[in-house]
Formats: sequence, C-alpha cells, structure tokens
Amino acid sequence: MTARLAILIAALDAVVCLGAVPDWPQKRFVTAESRSRQFSIQGLPSSKPFAGALSGPDVTYVRVDPTTLCVTAENIKGALLAALNTTDNWRSPVAVSLHPVQRDGEEIVVASLRSANGWDYRLTVPEMANKRHLVEALVQVLLLEIAQRHSADRAVELPPWLAPGLAAHLEATSISPLVLQPESRTSSRRKIEEAVRGTRETLRASGGLTLDELNWPSERVNPVAYEASAHLFVRELLRKAGGRALNDMLHRLPDHYNWQTAFLQAFGFQSLREVDKWWTLHLVQFAGRESLSIWSTGEINAQLVDILNTTVHVRHATNQLPVATKLPLDRLIEEWELPRQEPVLRQKLVQLDALRLRSPTNVVAIVATYQQYLSEYLTRREQLRANRPANAPIVKTLVRKTLQKLGDLDVRREIAVSGASGTAALKPE
Repeated sequence: MTARLAILIAALDAVVCLGAVPDWPQKRFVTAESRSRQFSIQGLPSSKPFAGALSGPDVTYVRVDPTTLCVTAENIKGALLAALNTTDNWRSPVAVSLHPVQRDGEEIVVASLRSANGWDYRLTVPEMANKRHLVEALVQVLLLEIAQRHSADRAVELPPWLAPGLAAHLEATSISPLVLQPESRTSSRRKIEEAVRGTRETLRASGGLTLDELNWPSERVNPVAYEASAHLFVRELLRKAGGRALNDMLHRLPDHYNWQTAFLQAFGFQSLREVDKWWTLHLVQFAGRESLSIWSTGEINAQLVDILNTTVHVRHATNQLPVATKLPLDRLIEEWELPRQEPVLRQKLVQLDALRLRSPTNVVAIVATYQQYLSEYLTRREQLRANRPANAPIVKTLVRKTLQKLGDLDVRREIAVSGASGTAALKPE
C-alpha cells in the first residue's frame, strides 16, 4: 500500500465517521461513530492541528480526538480480525470517552458492564495518550467483546499477556501506522524482521520472562521486558497454530473459570509444564541463551526432583479412591515395561533440555548428564527390544548399570546443591 493510498483510506474513514458536526469555536463535546458503528467516541474536537513533530514510529504519545480515534479503532479492529482469521460479527458497542489530561502517565481505563441487553464496554482515554497503551486498550476491549458474546452472566478472564502481546504483534506486522495522528502524513512499509528487532534487543538486554511471570505478572516485573516477552509469546503462538486457534480460545473462555484450560485445549498443549518447555526453547532460538532468566541452584534442584519423579495414582484397596504418589525414576526404569516407560522418559528428556537452558554454570553439566544417561538407556533398550526379552541378562545388566550411574549422579547433585566444591569437574561421559 502506498503512502498516498493509506492517506486516502484514512481520509475516507474520517468522512464516514457519523455524529455531530464539531462546533470548533465554542469547543463543545462532539460524538463520532466509527465505520462499523461499533465504536462511539465522545470528546472535544482538536482545535489546533499539530505539526509533523508528533509523527513517526519513535513518538510515544499521540493527541486523539473523536474523529481520528474512530479511524484508529477501525484500523486496529481490522488488523486484529485478520490476525485471528475471522470476520466482523460484533454484538456489543464500545463507548469511548475522551477527557483532558489531568496528570502525567494517566492510564486508559477499560470496563465491561453487564446490562439487560448484554454486555456494554467503555473506554476512558486522555486526549494525549501513550500510543502503545492506546493500541493495547483497544485490542483488550475487542478481545473481551469477542470472548463474551456467548457469556450470559460471567465475565471472562483474558490471559494477561494476550492484549499486550497482540498489540505489539499488530504494530510490528502492520504495513501502515495503526494510530491515525492529527495532521500526520507519514506511512512506512517495514519488514517484519526489522519490526521485531526492538523485541529481540530488549530480551537480550533485560532477559526473557518465565511462563509464570507472563501468566501472573507482579509489580517487580520490568514492564518493557514483559511487553517484549508477551510480543514474542503471541508471535510464536500464531506461528504454531495460526489465528484460528487464538480465536477458538476466545470462544472457549466462557465455558471455563480460568483461561488456562481454554488456552491448553485451543492450542493442543497437555499441560502448562509443556507450554513452559515450548516457550523456553522458542525464547532461546529467538534471542539466545543469554536472554533467559537463569534460575538459582535451589530452583533448578526443585525442578529437577520434580522431573525425575513421576506422579502415579495408586489404589490401595478396591473400595478406595486412587491416591496420587511420586514414583522415583529408578523404580520406573526397573519395574515398568518398556512400552509404558518409553513415552514418559522421552517427555523427561524434553523437560531436562529446557531446564538445562535455565541452569547456572555449577549445575548445568549435571542436568546435561541426566539427559545423556536417559537417552543412552532408551537407545540401547530400543536396540535390544527386537530380539531380547525384558528379563534377558543383557537387559538386566543395562538396567543395573543405568541405575548405578543415576545413583552416583544423584549424590553429585546433592553435593552441588549443598554448596560443596568439585562439581565443576563433572562432564558428560
């Protein structure tokens, strides 16, 4: 799309905005309605046009008025629907109220209210707004409207990373600016890889967030690092399953009390642990290992113990409910038949690989050695499966030697965790 065509489309959008004709001299409030009629925006008209100083990708704040904001809202909705691979079937209107700036860093307020006719959505926006926050707020209210179309009474919960991640993704992949600025005459074509350069640099400098930090952000989380991590997370989800999966998740939200269940079902993950491993590997591929938040030795040990033990449900009597218990790795290898233990051990190899990427230098070799021992055991068992029964002497010898090596490695891990020296000498055999 050329710059002239982008300007022409923006001008046409501005013409179709409905509402009262602005009374410029008396500065009366005016109401503009967007092209699709979903957005109704009330505020003061812009009395003095801004010069080109407010244009360009590096500008943080933008001055908004009812006419320009209704065009911006439609731009963002169009980009979002394209990303979700769906059409515009909106049911609930969005009322936007613009007000003069009252303080620095004033937030944009998003509210959803249940009424007799369904859901009503409201945005309260300062006339001078942060561009990224404006895009994120409009994305959030559009996602809420999509998710709650079939929710009778209960408000749905969106993943906290979804709106900021999608906002960053839409801005990065949009050919022309999403936010229309008064008197702006700029439009640029940007390559996607160039657009995500800032995200990559942020993740390399400040470190990518863990899945838990994305799902349950705290006040201690760096907002710039959170936005970059959310951007990459959403980008990789779209690359994995496309916009239909994201749209499917939104439609599943009313059926679940937490968004995690809808998310796992829509994207085909078995558990959040599997998502964590997937996320860690993609973060490393995108920004490198230095971008990861390296965990402490204690955290790595706790995760490692959890991986090496397998949760099973045991029924102690026929008339009792099954009880969850932890099965140690040595008993799994020694007691389970190969067809049963093989998928479990392969899942542990994937988990160990992701854990190794977050391990500090004093235990990274230990985690790698667990991987090596389990991989060698599985490879050898598969070689013997065709012509050796499970009780063959050579199989028993393999199991015995593997358990012995794992036992020695457990001792070395305990020494490393307790802070003793000498663990650096451990190398995969």
